[in-house]
Amino acid sequence: MNATSAGRSPASLPPVEELLILAVDDTPANLVALERVLGGAGARVVRAGSGEEALGLCLRHRFALAILDVQMPEMDGYELAEILLADPATCRTPIIFMTAAYFDESHVFRGYTTGAVDYIIKPYHPETLLAKVRVFLELAVQRQQLERMLAERNQALDASEGRFDDLFELAPQALLMTSTDGVIQRSNAAAEALFGYARGELEGLALAQVLPAYPLPRRIAGDAGAPDRRSGDTWTAERPDGTTLRVEVRAALAEIAGQHYVLASVSDVSERVSAFETLQRSLREKEVLLKEVHHRVKNNLQVVSSLLGLQSAQSNAPEVQSVLEDCVGRVRSMAIVHEQLYGSESLSQIDLGHYAQNLGDILRGTYAPEARLLVVAEPVNVSIEIATPLGLLLNELIANALKHGLAPWQPGRPRRTGEHCDVLVEVASDAAHTYISVTDSGPGLSDPQPRPGSSSIGMELIRALSRQVGAQLEFHNQHGLRVRLTLARL
Repeated sequence: MNATSAGRSPASLPPVEELLILAVDDTPANLVALERVLGGAGARVVRAGSGEEALGLCLRHRFALAILDVQMPEMDGYELAEILLADPATCRTPIIFMTAAYFDESHVFRGYTTGAVDYIIKPYHPETLLAKVRVFLELAVQRQQLERMLAERNQALDASEGRFDDLFELAPQALLMTSTDGVIQRSNAAAEALFGYARGELEGLALAQVLPAYPLPRRIAGDAGAPDRRSGDTWTAERPDGTTLRVEVRAALAEIAGQHYVLASVSDVSERVSAFETLQRSLREKEVLLKEVHHRVKNNLQVVSSLLGLQSAQSNAPEVQSVLEDCVGRVRSMAIVHEQLYGSESLSQIDLGHYAQNLGDILRGTYAPEARLLVVAEPVNVSIEIATPLGLLLNELIANALKHGLAPWQPGRPRRTGEHCDVLVEVASDAAHTYISVTDSGPGLSDPQPRPGSSSIGMELIRALSRQVGAQLEFHNQHGLRVRLTLARL
């Protein structure tokens, strides 16, 4: 203890209770002198003329310091000190021995081993004694302040625990608190109602008895390494009567009063899960029905196509046969749309590139088996509403190229399609547009920019379908014909 600490008055620290000093001596004059010396210490001196009287005072007061005379009749200072230090109520009271007779080393040693904080030989220096006493009084003030702070914190903790208890019990949500090994420690009324247990019956059960498959969290809530809670998962809850519920569980490992617990909030979502499962079944049934509708539409279109083919075979007029063959191709292009939808996972869209490949193979087999047809297509999904007009457009463009765009190669005349194919079909897209083009190396159009009313029904159909899908239609008529459609991203 430095000089500054020794000289500081405990009056600078506001005491919680009055500071008392117990002075025990069988000589009244010594007690009077001691009381005068300690008058400036900031504490009240309580005098006792014997050990028995001192013990009685200790029952009524709490002393910051005890100053004991060693030599007293009936009960000496050592015996009194041993009794005080053995009692939990007084064991923390600092003891100073004072004596004029027992100053040899053996007595000093006994004094310290008994538990004294100091052993003073009379005559003593008053200022030195006063400085030592002030130190112990200051420590007493600090101890009282710490005890007061501890009491206030305990009261706050008790109040906090009381609020937690109220919130836990009165919460409308089912709440469980378990140990980290999964034993239920507490449950509220909502949890007992949810799981079908009487009051207090959940405590002591294993969580696995009511939530068999739920895995307990293993990390403190808020830990950066903790996994996110499973927000969409549902679990089966078992009730004692054998019924089950579907529940959602939100749980976290938390520390309460120095202990780790798992706090779990449980919600009954049985009705929601049942409604969702019913909706899923209904959706699957509708998907099956819709697939069957596409299948039947495809079959009906194939029947129409077959009838048109039979009618064409019975006619001897080439013009009639050509018209009927064109109609067969158009009907077939619509049938392919429904066939692709029937075989697709999605009933709302088809892959335009895959469609172009299938349609090209069929049209080549119908009009020009010897032609070299190349389809370069990216996967481009289009909705059912636009797939049929685009299918008809592709049918017209590919059919026209196969029927009219297969001019023989001539020396010195370049081929628009290159040397590897006679007809090139391309399907591509970027962030904003979808592009469809059909290119051949035939003679091209006599009118580079055909106008409405000046061309065949096929060309009029191409124009009408282009307007229907909002496509920009372009004709490039050098070294063969290239028809290009540009429309907004599908």
